[in-house]
Amino acid sequence: MKISSVLVPVVLVLCGVLVTQAYEDVALEDDDFAEFEQFDAEDDNANDVADFENAEPSLPKPKPATPDQFQSSPEVEDDILVEDEDNEFEHFQDPEEFEGFQDTPPKTSEQPKITISKVPITGRPRWDAYWLEGALCVLLGAYALAYLAGRARNTALATNLLKLHKPLLEDNFTLVGETGSDVVSLPGEEAGWRREAEHCFTMWCSGRSCCEGMLLTLKLIKRQDLLNVLINVARPKADTLQMKVQLGKDDGDPFVLCIAQKKTATRLAKEMHDLSVFCPERRPGDKHGLPASLSVMSESGEATAGMLDARATQCITLYHRKINYIHISDRYTRVAPEEQQAATTPPETEKVLVMSINIDGENDEDARPLLMLLFHMLDKLKRMRLSKEALAKCEKRRQKVTEVWMRGAHAARQEQAAARREEKRKQEKERILQEDDPEKQRRWELKEQKRQLKRKTPKMKQLKVKAL
Repeated sequence: MKISSVLVPVVLVLCGVLVTQAYEDVALEDDDFAEFEQFDAEDDNANDVADFENAEPSLPKPKPATPDQFQSSPEVEDDILVEDEDNEFEHFQDPEEFEGFQDTPPKTSEQPKITISKVPITGRPRWDAYWLEGALCVLLGAYALAYLAGRARNTALATNLLKLHKPLLEDNFTLVGETGSDVVSLPGEEAGWRREAEHCFTMWCSGRSCCEGMLLTLKLIKRQDLLNVLINVARPKADTLQMKVQLGKDDGDPFVLCIAQKKTATRLAKEMHDLSVFCPERRPGDKHGLPASLSVMSESGEATAGMLDARATQCITLYHRKINYIHISDRYTRVAPEEQQAATTPPETEKVLVMSINIDGENDEDARPLLMLLFHMLDKLKRMRLSKEALAKCEKRRQKVTEVWMRGAHAARQEQAAARREEKRKQEKERILQEDDPEKQRRWELKEQKRQLKRKTPKMKQLKVKAL
């Protein structure tokens, strides 16, 4: 009886343990993460408790627990207490750690309001927003209209000038005018001005004695360019006609003469090589019977007196406002003196008579007397001869200028040869240094030192004295 009284309680305890384990195995899922789910369940229970405490009094009271729940509660409660003691996230549940923060965001059933602004719908575009584009379009339109009007105006001026003076040109030349596709001519004629640009026209005339030909260059205001038109309002310019006559080598004696306005004479003295070399002195025009607004640059006074006879002086005095310059030279060239000194080849010179005049678009008849003055000067050049003394002086000046140029050209050639030698020596040095031969480099350095020493040594002339 004693043994049975001891075994019965032991068997009951074992059965109770087995029943409890079976109940827990059924309640929990059989996987590796069951223990973590248990912690989640405990957290959910804690949140439910907090919600229950914060709930309103109107909530229904919980139902009374059943006896089965009371039987299992001690073990569950013990487990919960053990887990809370070892929980490393316990400080997150301490309300003192998060003062001033809400545990859960407030739940509101209201939907967020979206405000849509009402934009008025306009059927017409706002043109004030395109003022810049409109201004650009107006400028482009104005430029296009100015181009068309200016081009037509320049073409009309060239045609009118050709209509007025072509008979005079045909009386002095056999061939007058250019032929081709881009030619501005009179109605019913093929020859006329060749259009080099919208403001520049050229025409070649040939077939006359005392000259090889004449090139007419008509330079008009850039009326096709709106910007130049506006600049011309502030700084007005005039249309110009340049007449360049090519003289033969045997037509007249060599001399240089220039008659020009004062400002133009200053510019030509800097640009023209022949004027800067042969005519360094400028004299006022009243010393030669001309208006004081003109300047005279002459190589020979005899040539000036021979060219400015009574007829030429009268015409120049009457139309001196229309004349820019009259240039007669047998060494005509556009090369500046500074560029000429450094040149190694002689400049190409021409024997010419150049006259530049201003023309008026409304009254082109003023150009006719000046054209006749040009032909009078051509005939004068053919017949005029300088005296022996004046001719000898002119020839002597040209010979001296040629010698100066030869010395300058020789010095320039020497500088170019020295530069080539230095470049060649530099390349040889680079080639020696690139080679891995110290002995060869040493020999080259010794050679270079001897050359430098020889160059610095002054040259001595040896005098031979005969013994008595």
